[in-house]
Amino acid sequence: MRSRFKPAVKLDDVAAHSGVSPSTVSLYMRHPDKVSAKSAEKISRAIEELGYVRNKIASQFTGGARLSMAVIVPSVANIIFGEAVQLIEKIVSEEGFQLLIASHNHSLEKEEAQVRSFLEWSPAAIALAGPEHTDATIKMLQQSGVPVVQMWQVEGQRFPAQVGVDHFSIGYHATRYLYETGCQKVAFFTTRFEEDVRAGKRYTGYLKAVAEQDQLPIVVNVPQSDNIYTATRPLLLKTMIKERGLDGIVASNDGIGAALLIEAADKGIAVPDKLSVLGFGDFPISAHLAPASLSTININAPCIAETTGKMMLRMNRDIDYQGDIVDVGYEIIPRGSTRLVI
Repeated sequence: MRSRFKPAVKLDDVAAHSGVSPSTVSLYMRHPDKVSAKSAEKISRAIEELGYVRNKIASQFTGGARLSMAVIVPSVANIIFGEAVQLIEKIVSEEGFQLLIASHNHSLEKEEAQVRSFLEWSPAAIALAGPEHTDATIKMLQQSGVPVVQMWQVEGQRFPAQVGVDHFSIGYHATRYLYETGCQKVAFFTTRFEEDVRAGKRYTGYLKAVAEQDQLPIVVNVPQSDNIYTATRPLLLKTMIKERGLDGIVASNDGIGAALLIEAADKGIAVPDKLSVLGFGDFPISAHLAPASLSTININAPCIAETTGKMMLRMNRDIDYQGDIVDVGYEIIPRGSTRLVI
């Protein structure tokens, strides 16, 4: 029985078809400007006629050039992470790199397996979210010699290249903002409380602000769900009944914040007069919610992505460059779901 698969076209086939040496074809693939116009035209025509696809893995081993970079994030379903990955891909691909992408769903053990897999491809640089990783992940990265950029979170000293924000500060000032706008009792709504490291950092900032008001913390952990809206909405009334006088909520992301506003509108809870909600992430929909748009925190995600991508490229080019620590800052965006500062 004949196989339905044809043998792959090889570089030698291109050389024979174009009437030049294999070394000339190889040079053309790496530096087309260094091949004569006549030879380049022959090789280009042969590649098109034969359907040749360059084996970049083989080229990497023979030429020594690293042709890929890698990014590992907690979730590509989160619009902030998804858009950041897309921007990083644009930046590095314009310089000839393929971007390897993985999402570990807030599992550091899964991240460890992904790092191991990516390092087998010898990427030119790798970006990870935050400073928290398994011991095995840290050891692999340190021994690999691959440049590492810590993104999303500026904290710790393990990686000299960091791009992100101070999540503790965000949690503290978000809570302070609600108190300053007149709230008396503030809760923290989150999801995957034990796993979301960055939300956990913001929660510790919340705790500090609450303690300064001589208040007790109120944390609501929304059950993990593919639909954050249906998972969050029932918890608003339950919490307000249990915690009488609750009039402020810090949400760990704009998805939770939007769900709370939808439920408040459905139940006739006046926002922001009776309840103020402050989200996180500045999702595109947040400014367009009605009857109250969602106040939120913008962490300059495009700047994080752009700086990360450019830092990865520079660290690959310059072996003496160890990266920089870049805190891109954040901004509280007041909208309809919070009162004006009094």
